[in-house]
Amino acid sequence: MVPKQPNILITNDDGIHAPGIYALWEAMKELGEVTVVAPDTEKSAVGHAITLSNPIRIQKIERHGGFTGYAVNGTPADCVKIAVRSLLKDKPDIVVSGINSGANVGNNIIYSGTVSAATEGVFYNIPSVAISLDSIYGGDFNPSKTISKYVVNTVVKKGLPKGTLLNINIPNVPETQLKGIKITRQGDVFFRDWFEKREDPRGRIYYWMSGEVVTPNSNSEMDSSALKSDYISITPIHYDLTNHDYLDELKKWKFE
Repeated sequence: MVPKQPNILITNDDGIHAPGIYALWEAMKELGEVTVVAPDTEKSAVGHAITLSNPIRIQKIERHGGFTGYAVNGTPADCVKIAVRSLLKDKPDIVVSGINSGANVGNNIIYSGTVSAATEGVFYNIPSVAISLDSIYGGDFNPSKTISKYVVNTVVKKGLPKGTLLNINIPNVPETQLKGIKITRQGDVFFRDWFEKREDPRGRIYYWMSGEVVTPNSNSEMDSSALKSDYISITPIHYDLTNHDYLDELKKWKFE
């Protein structure tokens, strides 16, 4: 009996026309039946926002090589919601978000639309992974395609704990320079931002956010450190934000 091919839902936050999602589609179509549902334009750093006060519109998109998908005028989380609830006949076997241009590590995970799309999949009890390449300006997606196939194939076979997704970050180096995989924990990298005050041609003041990436800790078990050392970082993360270690202490408080 021929094993059933998995139904794979692909999304991202860079938009349906991004090179990363095309590379992911090329990789995933070798593993199963693929549906692409992604934002119609870039929606980076929107976190887990969803659309409540505007209509959600969908447009069929075709790209070269047989790529077809649905462009959504909403957020990455919207894309997963509408795919699972309206567009797909059956619930997908896995949600794969990416391949994002730029790493999603440390505190920046909170802002990431890529990770949030995968988290939305977890809300529906669908095994989900977020995949990012450590390169903002292009990069070679071929190593990421290979790694994506390995990871997705394994997750489909083994599953993931309820409420948990895998956040995968891949160094932007040739495949021969990759040192392997490290199972990591979320680090403490953050973006130290500031706002440049500017004036437009009509004399109106506006602000442009700028900043720098800060790495307070270089612990080798952290996602960003593994990435800098040319290891693929795989971090299991979940959406339960409760500080369970602090519950008993907080119960002792008297709120007056």
